[in-house]
Amino acid sequence: MSGPVSSLAQVPLSDVLPSSCVDAEPELRRLAGDLESHPAAAGRIRWHWYPEHKTPPGTSRAGVCLIVCDAAITVFDQDHDSLELTLTVGWCPELTVSAAVEVACWCSSDHNIHEVRGSSRPATNGAALVNGFAAGAAMLTRVLDSGQFDPRRWRVEAGLPDAAPKAQ
Repeated sequence: MSGPVSSLAQVPLSDVLPSSCVDAEPELRRLAGDLESHPAAAGRIRWHWYPEHKTPPGTSRAGVCLIVCDAAITVFDQDHDSLELTLTVGWCPELTVSAAVEVACWCSSDHNIHEVRGSSRPATNGAALVNGFAAGAAMLTRVLDSGQFDPRRWRVEAGLPDAAPKAQ
C-alpha cells in the first residue's frame, strides 16, 4: 500500500490501473479533482493505492475485493463515532468502482463499520471505469452537498443500533 495523499493527482495511476483502463486516467483525475475541491471534503480526503493489485487476482474469495486505489473522506470523527465517504476501485472479482457512506458500528458485536448507502459498477474498460467513477463521485458529492454528517441520523435511517457502547 502507498499513501495517504490528499489528491489523486499524486497517485501514479499508470502503476495501478490495468492496461485496458489507462486511457481513463485524465478523466479520473478531473473527476477526483472536482470531488477533492468540494468545500466539505477540503482537508479531509485521503487516497491510497496498491501497485501490487494492478492485475486481477488468479482466484478470489467471495465478498473479498483487492483494492487498486481508494479515497476516504472523513466528515465526522469524534467520541468514538464516525461518518466516512469512500470511493474504491478494486477487483471484486472483476474490476469494480464502489462508493459508500459508512458509519461506526455500535452493535453489541462490533463490526467496526456499516455501509449505510452504497453503489457498485463494473469497470470492464476505460469508459466503464470513468462512468463508474463519475457515478460514485456524484453520489458522494450529493452527500457532501447535503451537509448531513451526523452518523446517528444515518444509522437510524438504516435501522442500525444508535447508542453509545457501554463502558466495560
